[in-house]
Amino acid sequence: MFKIDFRKPDSMLIVLICLCVIFGTIMVFSSSFISAYIRWSAPYKFFFKQVLWLLVGFGVMFTTTFIISYKFYKSHAKLIYIISWIFVVAVLFLGVSRLGAKRWLNFGFFTIQPSEFAKISSVIIIAEFISRKKNMTKELKSLIAPSVTILFMLFPIALETDLGTPILIAVVCFAMLFCAGLSMKVIFISGIIGALLVAEEIIRKPYRLIRLHDYLVSFINIDAASYQVKQSLNALGAGGFFGRGLGKSEMKLMYLPEAHTDFIFPIIGEELGFLGACAVIVFFIYLFLKGIKMSKRMPDVFSEYLCLGITFVIVFQAVINLSVATGIFPAKGLSLPFISFGGTSLVISMATYGILINLSQHSKR
Repeated sequence: MFKIDFRKPDSMLIVLICLCVIFGTIMVFSSSFISAYIRWSAPYKFFFKQVLWLLVGFGVMFTTTFIISYKFYKSHAKLIYIISWIFVVAVLFLGVSRLGAKRWLNFGFFTIQPSEFAKISSVIIIAEFISRKKNMTKELKSLIAPSVTILFMLFPIALETDLGTPILIAVVCFAMLFCAGLSMKVIFISGIIGALLVAEEIIRKPYRLIRLHDYLVSFINIDAASYQVKQSLNALGAGGFFGRGLGKSEMKLMYLPEAHTDFIFPIIGEELGFLGACAVIVFFIYLFLKGIKMSKRMPDVFSEYLCLGITFVIVFQAVINLSVATGIFPAKGLSLPFISFGGTSLVISMATYGILINLSQHSKR
């Protein structure tokens, strides 16, 4: 399980991820240069950090691609899940707060966001469950174990005032179970329960009610949309077909908050236009179709659903981010995979992508 294996991987996946993360680093620099100079007199602050995490990401991706076999994750699924859960719970007691949310653990020279680990560990544990109980997934009672497992992970994340990540993990896990044969009746019941839990979390935090109100009213009057969404739409509209040009965004001049993180897509649209925005969307569409196709060629049930889960967690997160930036979904803090600024997010995304490339080496031709 720990040996260098240079069987021929899918070269297109490697080329695409390299191009995407390099493009993302360029856009992080473009979107953060001005704000970093104004706030800290350090225009390269976020760029240098992103480059550093990018190098770490390549090292981790090499490890998950060529050294660790996908079979390792099956045999150690429970251990990976437990370790991830411990880190998530530790945030509640030892975490540091940023912008009113406690989601990070501080290790001195760097911080990590354990909820990013929770995404892949949840995918692994559900894939391992399906590999053992695939014939039972149509039964309602068979859903008890994976549901408790998922909720056990999501509960402490929700206490960190993070609602986007629990929704993403829940949707991905139930999409995997649906593909494994979960009946529509069970999906419907689970959906109602999930909607009630989300409603409870929204009611529990007044600012979420305000966001939801602004979102619903925006369908009638766009001026009622949240400030970030309005500025995001202004940026996308200002870009036109070909864009203003790389580095020439006006919205990043302190008009659009978090332009280098959750709202980097509008900057791409403003600077590179409709063509640049479409290129980002096409990348994730290709990744989705590629992941679905690969899953059908996997040698066993675990690898099949691990491939599906990884594809879902990357693509669904991208869909949520792009939907928020275009006003389709209410404002929610989820980064754009491989492109947004963020150390833990970038490294975990690249590690996860490395597992997908590793699985491509075992694809039956």
